[in-house]
Amino acid sequence: MRKKLFAGLMAAVLALSACGGGAGSRAEDPAAESAAEGTPVTEDTIESAGVSAFIKLPEYKGIELTRQTDPVTDEELNEAYQKDLNTYRIGVPDLEIQDLFWVEMDYAGTIDGQPFEGSAANNYALKIGTGMFPTEFEAQLIGHKQGEQVSITVTFPEDYTNREIAGKTAVYDVNILKVSVALGEPTQDWLNIYFGGISLDEYTARKREEIAATKTSDSDSALMTDAWYKVYDQAEVIQYPKDLLDTWIKYSEDTYARYAANYNMTYEKFLEEYGVSKASIERNAKEYSKTWMVATAIMQNEGILPGSEAYNAKRSELLKGSGYPSEDAATAAGITEENIDMTTRYYLASQIIFDNAVFTDGSSEG
Repeated sequence: MRKKLFAGLMAAVLALSACGGGAGSRAEDPAAESAAEGTPVTEDTIESAGVSAFIKLPEYKGIELTRQTDPVTDEELNEAYQKDLNTYRIGVPDLEIQDLFWVEMDYAGTIDGQPFEGSAANNYALKIGTGMFPTEFEAQLIGHKQGEQVSITVTFPEDYTNREIAGKTAVYDVNILKVSVALGEPTQDWLNIYFGGISLDEYTARKREEIAATKTSDSDSALMTDAWYKVYDQAEVIQYPKDLLDTWIKYSEDTYARYAANYNMTYEKFLEEYGVSKASIERNAKEYSKTWMVATAIMQNEGILPGSEAYNAKRSELLKGSGYPSEDAATAAGITEENIDMTTRYYLASQIIFDNAVFTDGSSEG
């Protein structure tokens, strides 16, 4: 699934602020923890004093970065072939379903005559033998053809992950809509059908270009993170505004409360179970606050304010890229304003640092 949950983006942002580029959090770094604890907290607010009263930025333009993109390998090229071959399949309506055939189907299952969670789907594409469905289900499709309707009985194991149906027997009514196969390698006939008749050499060159572009994009994303760290790590918190700290403390507490409810646990039990303390919440709030202040200070230096064209464009881009067509849709999914705003500020500031970096080429030769 190509969509990213916006909450996942926020989790990444908060992880960035809580991690010094390594596996452990800054709370586990004695120097960082000591510095954070020794920084005063003030009743002054960002609105009254301005962000420059709370954070001292290092020079964030001219950061040196090494751009390295390795050449496309034969393995990567073959993976691209297989992805296309399994997407653009050849229909075989007259053949009986065998192992590794693709079956597109509608199905509806019941247990004791009642539907259950995940028991039905339309136009579902299943590749036989890949373990996407219980082996018992897939085995009962073998030998059938496109257009047939099949009744399939499956008994779920006692240790099945869904405890509601573990050990129970389900009956599925299946309508086989289409049967197809994926070729083992690209052929000219296949290219004629799906790619406008380009030659195999042209197709291969196109795949190489696509893979190279993806690798460059991935490399630049990693470099953007590195660039952020170079600035974030050198930024000095002068003092923490109490209202900003309180915002992030409440954000964390509300988030943990939702997790606790999802697991049918009390808030206190959840914190105990996962080793979260009041002190760790407060430490993380300082990290989140620093992230917010660094990003905001950079934005202000560049004349970008919340509500500006650049801010709104990035905000919209992140929402849509995360699968939310509107802010209302994100809100309905439980994505908070703090979440959206923090993520927007982080990506705006990171992009500014990246766009003003000095690059050297460290690419390996193919």
